[in-house]
Amino acid sequence: MPLVWRDALSTGYRQIDSDHRHLFDLINIVEVALTSEHALSKLLNAIDDLAAYTRQHFTFEERLMLDAKYANFARHKEAHLTLIEQLKQVAKPIQELAHGEAHTTLAVPEEARDAMVGLLRHWLVDHIIKEDMQLKSVL
Repeated sequence: MPLVWRDALSTGYRQIDSDHRHLFDLINIVEVALTSEHALSKLLNAIDDLAAYTRQHFTFEERLMLDAKYANFARHKEAHLTLIEQLKQVAKPIQELAHGEAHTTLAVPEEARDAMVGLLRHWLVDHIIKEDMQLKSVL
């Protein structure tokens, strides 16, 4: 079931909310590629797109926090770094398949699928609710 944006997730800052909506879309693309038969290259491209956009978004968000002199900047930035590292780790087994004989997402082991989907669902919604919503008062 795809992630659906809800107004309750809005920070009230237009660019951040727009980025978060786009992240929802990218996560849904990764999930669709993971949970049905697609070319492995499509899944790898979707993961790369998600990772690149995430880094871009985090850089933007961190710049805003610095400009606003956000008191919890260091903790929030650490959460960003942790999420990026977690994405790298759960993507690694999928990326390694590309070096072998695998050509479709059917070759992705169930535990790798579950780890990726679990991280993406937990990450975006949990990070927005626990971390980004705290930015509402400073933005």
